[in-house]
Amino acid sequence: MKQRLLPLILGLYLSVTLAYGVVNPLFEAPDEHWHFFTAVYLAENKRLPVVEEVYDTWLSQEAAQPPLYYILGAALIAPLDTSSAREEVWLNPFGTQGIGNAAALVNRNQIIHTAAETWPWHGPVLAAHLLRIFSTLLGLGTLLSIFFSARLLWPDDAKRPLLATALVAFLPQFNFQHAAISNDALIIFLCTAALWQLIWLWQNPLTTRRLLLLGITIGLAALSKNAGVLLLVFAVGFLAVRSLKDGIAEWPRKLGRVGWQTAVFLLLPVLLIAGWLWWRNWQLYGDWTATSQFIRLAGGDRAFTLGQVLAESGGLWRSLFAVFGWFNLLAPAWVNWLWNGVVIVGLVGMGRLEIRDWRLRANRQSPISNLKNYLLPLLLFGWVLAVYAGLVLFMLRTPAAQGRLLFPAILPLALGLAYGLASWRWQPLYWLAPILALLTTLYSLWGVIAPAYQPPPILDNLPDEAMPLHQEMGAGLTLLGVEMETETAVPGDTIWFTLYWQAESIPQIPPELVVNVLGRSLTPIGGSHSFHGRGLFPATEWPTGSIVADRMGVRLADNIKTPVLAQLFVRLVDDVSLDPPSVPVSSVKVVPKNWPDASEDVLAEIGGAVQLTAVSSPPPQASPGDTIAIDVTWQVIAPPPADWTTLLHLAEPNQQPLATGDSPPLNGDYPSHVWAAGEVFNDTYTLTVPDDLANGRYPLWIGMYNSETIERLPLTINGQPQPNQVYQIGTIEIVSP
Repeated sequence: MKQRLLPLILGLYLSVTLAYGVVNPLFEAPDEHWHFFTAVYLAENKRLPVVEEVYDTWLSQEAAQPPLYYILGAALIAPLDTSSAREEVWLNPFGTQGIGNAAALVNRNQIIHTAAETWPWHGPVLAAHLLRIFSTLLGLGTLLSIFFSARLLWPDDAKRPLLATALVAFLPQFNFQHAAISNDALIIFLCTAALWQLIWLWQNPLTTRRLLLLGITIGLAALSKNAGVLLLVFAVGFLAVRSLKDGIAEWPRKLGRVGWQTAVFLLLPVLLIAGWLWWRNWQLYGDWTATSQFIRLAGGDRAFTLGQVLAESGGLWRSLFAVFGWFNLLAPAWVNWLWNGVVIVGLVGMGRLEIRDWRLRANRQSPISNLKNYLLPLLLFGWVLAVYAGLVLFMLRTPAAQGRLLFPAILPLALGLAYGLASWRWQPLYWLAPILALLTTLYSLWGVIAPAYQPPPILDNLPDEAMPLHQEMGAGLTLLGVEMETETAVPGDTIWFTLYWQAESIPQIPPELVVNVLGRSLTPIGGSHSFHGRGLFPATEWPTGSIVADRMGVRLADNIKTPVLAQLFVRLVDDVSLDPPSVPVSSVKVVPKNWPDASEDVLAEIGGAVQLTAVSSPPPQASPGDTIAIDVTWQVIAPPPADWTTLLHLAEPNQQPLATGDSPPLNGDYPSHVWAAGEVFNDTYTLTVPDDLANGRYPLWIGMYNSETIERLPLTINGQPQPNQVYQIGTIEIVSP
């Protein structure tokens, strides 16, 4: 049975990772389109690219990378016609808004995906998928290297090798990365294969054939990515420590022999394989690794401190497990918690087992012999530290807090995790951990990645729940209706709604959809700018006549003045309409996260629904032309049945007002028909004294009336109806200057 588990694990890995390659749209992985076009450049030009001062943006920083992955990829796609690739790949002009922004609701996609990507694949699309499959097969080589390394360490234990292999095979980030076009897949495989060879050399006599094979592997790694240079330094140190195994007395003699063997059969092959590239880089850029060019093209040296780099550790750790897209698609919290739990259980198991074994060995072996047992694990852990240290140095200069960059050290991590988990000797753990891992990667594929790139549905009819609009928006598009999912929100919330569109004719240039949410005094409090379909479905890709149900979300600002009935406006921007109008389509009620406490002090009650609980005193004197501001506090005890207007009158009782400051509450930004019981908010009204008003003392009144009928609402004080349905705020003496 156990002999069948390895093919099962590898088969599941291939199935899942190939599914990632199909479900995740092309180039929706970090830098993937640059990797692709670098391979295309080699296939078409039969030479390496040179990074000029004005560089090729289709290759970007990948043109400065070691070229082995691109050379192999170019050979793979050379028979295909990729000449139209640059014309067929449609970059999202708003895509930079979504890079690294997991909170982005639109423009998560860096590429506009058209019908050209659908099956059957041909031309550049077929070439891209072949390169993705190439990466997937490199991942298969990594898994085999992990398995055989574990077999070397635990020849009598069939479970640990399978466990180590399965945990990596079903790690969501490993599947995602090996379903993308990237030289990471090659360097991960070569580093893992080199460590496998080093473990073999630790356990067996040093032979020139094995050393030469290791040199070739490291040379190819150096030709794949600069991590190969780090691998070379580590391998030399590893072999030096290996000569210590038989004791200090023999070390000088053995070190000398290992030294010349390493120089001839390890260093020389590396120089022959990768030396020409280092010389080329030095001649072209004055930098034998071309790192300076990579940094320049990636945005320049950011000159971070170590503290700033370490502050990014949280993102680095999360992306070791499950961060997708262009660092903007996060798996749900339970996926990370599950993997964190597996790591914790493994670390605790490793610690308790080592403490027990150390005590047992301490009673039977000398300290030196006891230490020798830990040399190989310490060396393998040293590789993890070396890779991490190299990444930290890189992060000092450029943003690179990406877990995939730690995958060259995936072998020691997998071996250590399997060792720790197996120490518990709880048999179900051997199958439970891989099954849970498989569950996380399947959910990440179908529950995270697939929905993120799902285009809007196409309907035949406008749903009954939608409010009809039938608004001509230009570019041949009609906004048929809107359906608001969010009726009430608080600052920082996301409001969700669906716009229903229909194209009478397909535009030649895709119009840009601009959505604005406006608060008090039409102040912007949220918005988005993208193509339709959250950036995924430009109108040039629509079928004519059908209805596109474009569901969107807009996140509100945190510093909104509330309460307010915010207005939702939509407009289309194209090359024809230079200043297209915004069309109001709906509204959403935005309230404070916590309403003020209700007051027991009630000055007046209006319409049986609203209470006046506080009012500021008017100034004792004013002059003609002065503006008087009155602050009030309203307290809602029942929803008003209609829109009401507040009256503010300066007049003698039972006479026509001499001055008015009538206004809807909150200047119309929060109409009374949306009020609800329990709401308490402040309002301000103003009244301007007429220039011709005679000197004298005049009372100031406040009340409310129905906005449509102009009929005053009943007003009571302590339950007693008032004759004119108004409350006297005070008296103002008008004095001419």
